[in-house]
Amino acid sequence: MAADAVAEIKARLDIVEVVGGYLTLQRSGREFKGLCPFHAEKTPSFTVSQERQVWYCFGCQQGGDLFAFVERIERADFRQALELLADRAGVELEAPGRRAGRGLGRDRRRAIELNQRAQQFYEHVLWSTPAGAPGRALLQERGVAESLARRFGVGFAPMGGTGGDALVRYLTAKRGAEVQEIVGAGLAHAQRGGGARDRFRHRLVFPIRDERGGVLGFGGRALGDAMPKYLNTQETSAYHKSRSIFGIDLARNAIERERAAVVVEGYFDVIAAHAAGIENVVASSGTALARDQVRALGRYAPAIVLCFDGDDAGRAAASRAVDVVAAEGIPARICLLPDGVKDPDELVRRDPAAFTAMVQAAQPEWQVLLDAALSGGEGGSVDARRAAAERAVSVLARIPEAATRDLYLQQAARRLDVGARSLTQDLARLQRQSPGRPARVVLPQPAASASDGVPLDSVASPDETPLPQWEGYLGGIVVHRPDMARVLTLELGLELGELTHPSVRRIMETAQQANGGGFPLHRLDAADQALAARLMVLDVPELNETSAVDALERAMRDCVRDVHEATALRSAAEIQRELQSAKDAGRDDEVRILAARLAALAAEAPHLRHTLSAR
Repeated sequence: MAADAVAEIKARLDIVEVVGGYLTLQRSGREFKGLCPFHAEKTPSFTVSQERQVWYCFGCQQGGDLFAFVERIERADFRQALELLADRAGVELEAPGRRAGRGLGRDRRRAIELNQRAQQFYEHVLWSTPAGAPGRALLQERGVAESLARRFGVGFAPMGGTGGDALVRYLTAKRGAEVQEIVGAGLAHAQRGGGARDRFRHRLVFPIRDERGGVLGFGGRALGDAMPKYLNTQETSAYHKSRSIFGIDLARNAIERERAAVVVEGYFDVIAAHAAGIENVVASSGTALARDQVRALGRYAPAIVLCFDGDDAGRAAASRAVDVVAAEGIPARICLLPDGVKDPDELVRRDPAAFTAMVQAAQPEWQVLLDAALSGGEGGSVDARRAAAERAVSVLARIPEAATRDLYLQQAARRLDVGARSLTQDLARLQRQSPGRPARVVLPQPAASASDGVPLDSVASPDETPLPQWEGYLGGIVVHRPDMARVLTLELGLELGELTHPSVRRIMETAQQANGGGFPLHRLDAADQALAARLMVLDVPELNETSAVDALERAMRDCVRDVHEATALRSAAEIQRELQSAKDAGRDDEVRILAARLAALAAEAPHLRHTLSAR
């Protein structure tokens, strides 16, 4: 069950999102980088590979998968990390008997009922108890009036005493709920002995309701520097993150009236917009905008306005959301926040009228993305215009409607002073290279950091065993392509006992046991995971599509030969030490035996004869 759960959790969670909940990550080429949370540093050496779903720090040489990260950051063992991530991913670690059909409908209704009770409890704590004082202070700091907060049903989840179970005690004692029901509704975590611990503790909580006002789940905002900053209800019979929309119950009528839904990122953004008098505003429930959410909004409005944060992450999220909206055939517009404004909430608090004007001035999505792509290219040098043309073609390739795409192509050609035919040819080539997959805007890449390109032979095992270059190369192959482990041993004659680095041996053994799919990083201990993660974030040139067909096989044969050669040299050195000792002691019979072994070794490894004779 654990192995299945690990695979399912990894399929549902993105390591960039998990790690990004604990530290700030910035894109650097194909990877993401940030300051390592496990040692003090001023220059980022902590790397996360979204493509390979691993992390590695070139400073402290620690690394692994998302489970290893959570184990270290939360100071948890594997089982605890598994439970934390399963909870976040909505994966059940145990499979209690589920009722089908009507039973699931009853589960959903009961979950909504319990969430409604929980919302009343949280709201009471916020406004009527000393425990709610931190929540009241945060709302006051953010300029949210009590009447508006009550309209959204905002509450506060207390710490819950030594057992962390204030809500559980309330629902069981006052509302007759069973612990299993409370856990099933996403309000608590089951504990040993039949008890439960509140999921939300010391957090400002925002109820996430359906169109009719039924409480599906909650989003909890941490106070201070607690992590994660935002915590949502896990997947339940009532709450599905990719379908739920924060504020839809209060915004539905305004969306229909305005014939547009304004989508923002945060709960406070929605509340601030309503405070400014713009009520057709919703948020995507703590996740990237999903097609199910777009489809639901499309039932009420023929257009969607994206108004995300003004930082790089917000702009990237808006760009991704454009593709999701376009896939549903709904036109979109994008709001551009003024310089120096972090998010819509901040703008409303500064100048409510400016937020209203910004929404009204939102431009068509493809125009905004094309303007960004052409930035720095219009009237610039040949190189600047060429780079802008590449970025523009990447945007054009994402436009699904042919007529719209052609109009923007002509605009880009005019602004860059290039022929429309040239752009058309570049666009056709890009579409052939990436069929069925929308291209992204090509952004200038930052310079490589000092940690890039650190030689593999600088890595030692915990017992200080150096890593030979050829062993590191073979390890790098099998973490990228586990199926190559069997090729190396069964076809190319690699003996795992010849490998001198213990972590590489265990990596090779683990790759041999992989049954399809990716490399099972979680089967390694922490030290071996660190090396495997490092090998994963480094490229193997022979695995690139542009490499010659036989390049990988030739490289592997060369490395296997190097392993054999190193093994023979170690054996020869040991024999020669014994031989010299036998000569010094006058043991003539032993000398003849050792000389014969040395000759046999030279016969088995003819390419080493000169080396052995020289020794």
